[in-house]
Amino acid sequence: MKNNSAMHMAARLAFFTSLTLLLAKFFAYYLTGSKAILSDAIESIINVVTAAFLMLSISVSSKPVDENHPYGHGKIESFSAGLEGGLIILAAIVILVESVPVFFAPQPPRNLGSGIYILGGAGLVNLGVGAYLLHAGKKYKSDALSADGRHLLTDFYTSAGVIIGLILFRLTGFLWLDPLVACLVALNILIPGLRLFVNSFRNLMDEADPELLERIVKGLNTIRKPGWLYPHKLRALRSGRYHHVDIHISLPHYWTLTQVHEAEQEITKALLTAIGEEGDIMIHVDPCEPYYCPVCEVKDCLERSAEFANGPIWSVNEVISARTGNHTPVNTP
Repeated sequence: MKNNSAMHMAARLAFFTSLTLLLAKFFAYYLTGSKAILSDAIESIINVVTAAFLMLSISVSSKPVDENHPYGHGKIESFSAGLEGGLIILAAIVILVESVPVFFAPQPPRNLGSGIYILGGAGLVNLGVGAYLLHAGKKYKSDALSADGRHLLTDFYTSAGVIIGLILFRLTGFLWLDPLVACLVALNILIPGLRLFVNSFRNLMDEADPELLERIVKGLNTIRKPGWLYPHKLRALRSGRYHHVDIHISLPHYWTLTQVHEAEQEITKALLTAIGEEGDIMIHVDPCEPYYCPVCEVKDCLERSAEFANGPIWSVNEVISARTGNHTPVNTP
């Protein structure tokens, strides 16, 4: 509950900051008539829209698992990040449409001093809030907060670029500098917009997360015990802060149901600790086979067909593989 409250507070901060800066930037455009400042203001419209949707997505994603959503509601955060990426791409196109014709009929900006001061203040606010949202997104494993934080930081760089362009215009008097800066702003935001959109698509498609898989396998290696043989078919997906892990593991075929259950509980606890977030673990138990004997560390096994040689160190590639009955384990010193 504490995490949810902090995430809601961060989302509200993003919304009210974006709304305030939107008004400030359009006021700066009204004072100056600069296409470069207009490009920055148009991007701020996207900030307001995405911040509003951010509040909604945080509210929905914080709901607990229910019968209709057995893996939680966290996927809406990936959708929110994708929406933000799509809107950023749209903003870049609008800026280009507004700015390119100005090359052929340039108009000198006015009151540049006031515009530069307003834009500079707005940029510094975006820098602070964007850094805070990135920190909060990483801390609370929120794609939506991280995406909005990256967008606000991009907005800061945009404002800085616009200010530099306007200062150069004041020094040189070249009218084409104003629309040129606007076009550069469009290209600058287009790249992170495409990146956000692609990453959100990957999350929605449940693309494998190498960092998450590495944490899971590291957790298994840390707590493994004699008789835990060759975890395999590892599958893991993330829905916001909720994780679902599906894994097979071979255990001695003569163990009692109680022993198997205790092993399952230990593995489940270890994996949830490795993930560090909410989730559920589905463990499918396979009986051991004679060819596992050289790597089985169970002492005094009455059914051993070969002496113990050495135990392998489980790797991500091994644990995510789908092993078949005729596969011979590879020993790792």
